[in-house]
Amino acid sequence: MNMKKSLIGMYLISFCSFVSAQIGINMSSPEGIIHIDGQKNTSATSPSTYYDDVMVTSSGNIGIGTKAPKTRLDLRSNERLNAIGIGETSQTASAAKAGALRYNSGTQDLSYSNGTTWVTLAHKVPNDFVDAENSSMQNFSSGVQTAITNWTEKTDVNGSFNSSTGVFTASKTGIYIVSFTFSLSSGTIANDARFESLIQTNSASSATNKVFKCVGSYPGNNTISNRVAGNCSGIFNLNQGDNITVSLTQSLGSSKTLDSDATLTSVSIFGL
Repeated sequence: MNMKKSLIGMYLISFCSFVSAQIGINMSSPEGIIHIDGQKNTSATSPSTYYDDVMVTSSGNIGIGTKAPKTRLDLRSNERLNAIGIGETSQTASAAKAGALRYNSGTQDLSYSNGTTWVTLAHKVPNDFVDAENSSMQNFSSGVQTAITNWTEKTDVNGSFNSSTGVFTASKTGIYIVSFTFSLSSGTIANDARFESLIQTNSASSATNKVFKCVGSYPGNNTISNRVAGNCSGIFNLNQGDNITVSLTQSLGSSKTLDSDATLTSVSIFGL
């Protein structure tokens, strides 16, 4: 009988120890129900060392980077790398339930579910704005459409313009206004000569591909040697990731080069 009582007592002691146990990973003295020390560097006398810890308290709060979470999920740490990543979802708002958050890559904003619909949070993403000039003296063969490359950026708010290739990539879906001017070095002009300046969009969906052409001509017999210049503007409805390029086609009688004066060849792109 005494043996049975001893066994029962040992069982109760073991059970009580189990239910009050704390779990420590990478550490021998956990300070919560679950305490993970990511880099095995935590020191109880140095609060700054908790930046890589994950803590679950007895009240059910979870702390990442802090040993004393004040909310159900607390990401605040001394390291200050406290961003939270929110991804996209194909769930409906009702399936995700009220209070859920999602990110929209197309419009670059966050939405929350009110239980019925996704509601866009107020935000302000900087509009694309590019202003560039060109003094590369690029050569244009007669009768060949050639994209203008090797630009010098003056402004590029969102880093959406590749100055080497001359390709602009829309950072978000919207309306874009494009203005393009050029000037070719002085030279002879052939009879019945003409040129085209073009602004062209390229996208995965051919429905948004467009070309704006602006034409200049020198009809009849030409005996002049002069600088050829022109400009072209257009308004485009672009999806995120769509491209814009500007190019020239000239039939002026011989190869031509851009003028060395950078201010005479420029492109500006502004997203509304």
